[in-house]
Amino acid sequence: MSIDTSPRRQPVDPDDPVDRAVDDTADDLVVRRPHGREPDISVGEVARRIYRLFHNKRFGLFLILAMMVLTLLGVLFPQAPDGVRSDPELMASWLETVRPTFRGWTTPLAVLGIFSMFSSPAFVTVVSLLVLSIIACTTHRMPLLWQQSMNTRVHVRDTFFDRARLSVAAVLPVGRDEAIEQVRARLLGRRFRVLADETTPGRLYADQNRFAPVGTIIAHTAFVVILAGVLITGQFGLQLNNFPVTIGTTRAVGYDTGLAVEARAFSDTYHPDGRPADYVSELVLWHDGVEVAHQDVRVNTPLRWGGYSVNQASFGIAAMFAVTDAAGAVVHEGGIPLQYATPDELYSYGRVELADRNLVFYVITPASGQVTPDIRPGEAQLEVYALDADNTPIDTQLLTPGATATIADLTFTFEREAQYTGLMVSRDPGALWVWIGAALIMIGTCWTMFLRHHRVWTRVTPNDDGTTTVTFASPDRHDSVFQDSIRTLAAQLADPADAPRR
Repeated sequence: MSIDTSPRRQPVDPDDPVDRAVDDTADDLVVRRPHGREPDISVGEVARRIYRLFHNKRFGLFLILAMMVLTLLGVLFPQAPDGVRSDPELMASWLETVRPTFRGWTTPLAVLGIFSMFSSPAFVTVVSLLVLSIIACTTHRMPLLWQQSMNTRVHVRDTFFDRARLSVAAVLPVGRDEAIEQVRARLLGRRFRVLADETTPGRLYADQNRFAPVGTIIAHTAFVVILAGVLITGQFGLQLNNFPVTIGTTRAVGYDTGLAVEARAFSDTYHPDGRPADYVSELVLWHDGVEVAHQDVRVNTPLRWGGYSVNQASFGIAAMFAVTDAAGAVVHEGGIPLQYATPDELYSYGRVELADRNLVFYVITPASGQVTPDIRPGEAQLEVYALDADNTPIDTQLLTPGATATIADLTFTFEREAQYTGLMVSRDPGALWVWIGAALIMIGTCWTMFLRHHRVWTRVTPNDDGTTTVTFASPDRHDSVFQDSIRTLAAQLADPADAPRR
């Protein structure tokens, strides 16, 4: 009795090609058009060519690299907030804040969508094409995976046993029928499913985890779900990273949400060494004039309602101003958060546009902890500009609490200083799909890695001396554990007493 564990390969016979149902690692068949025949340019052929493009691995890799580059740009460059991108005037003002960093490149980068990358046409196009590519790759492989799992190919040619990636032979000192039963018993003991080849005596097919290829479909589907979630959030989500509300006032969120946030109180506490201990804002959320939520909001304790989330982000000083016209009608009233800082960080300021008056005014005070010669503590400098004019102010006034100034037929009253709470308001409708996709990736990856589909064909051939040669063959990709298992199985059949057990 003996065992041959060396893989045996022969040159491929062009008249006896590899069976596609058995060796799924061969290159795709190329169908060549007879010489002189006119190319088919029908709608169906165009659709097939597009489909072939999308399930082409190189095209898919190109899309993945393109998305990685765009994502990297979106991470490296600052991104304009949602509320800024949709307003040309606010976007222009925001670009001025980054112009000192990017200088002459600011406008070209803005035109290319670098500052709004994750909602830019380029990013949406690349992600959409990648989704279609993944779907095409999945549908292209599904027939083969289905055939491997459900339509088992039991019969193979004799040449398959010579050309398979793994080919192991053992000689048993028994007849063919007894050898078949021993092989069947051994395979069943290792939890293989065993099927007999009804067309050829002495042939068996065995496999493990025949539904393992489904894991590939699950993993591909997961990527589609995640990318769809990213697109949904990019197109229909809301992310206001800087939404200040003066304490004691209510501010509408806008963007057709019907929401308004009322800040009733704010408190901040500190450790003895000066480190912040807690920031707490008492907030009320209104929807279409109806109170829908009331909660103390901390950094890690957001207010959630209807898919929206309100998080604590910052706090600071605000200035309460009232603006009236010559008839006494209120043009603006409420707190102006001094949320911006000058480049030298000596001053804090807030900005209010009066679009119907074609005016914009700024309220400027010394920054926290700063002492400036031109604005004393408790004072506020008012600067009024025309929206469509240059940077020359119409007028500048220094006001104390309770003082008024009349500029451009409007009366500005500095009522008092106040405090504001800086919030982040967000809605992420694609988050659920991203979580579902992440779960599917874990399931699909574990399914594919730990439940690999192992296939082995067995040929039992009687010899003239009364012994029987059993040949195991498998075309599956390299798997040292599976190959060692088959070699051990062959050794156990050849010499049950001496062979190692696995």
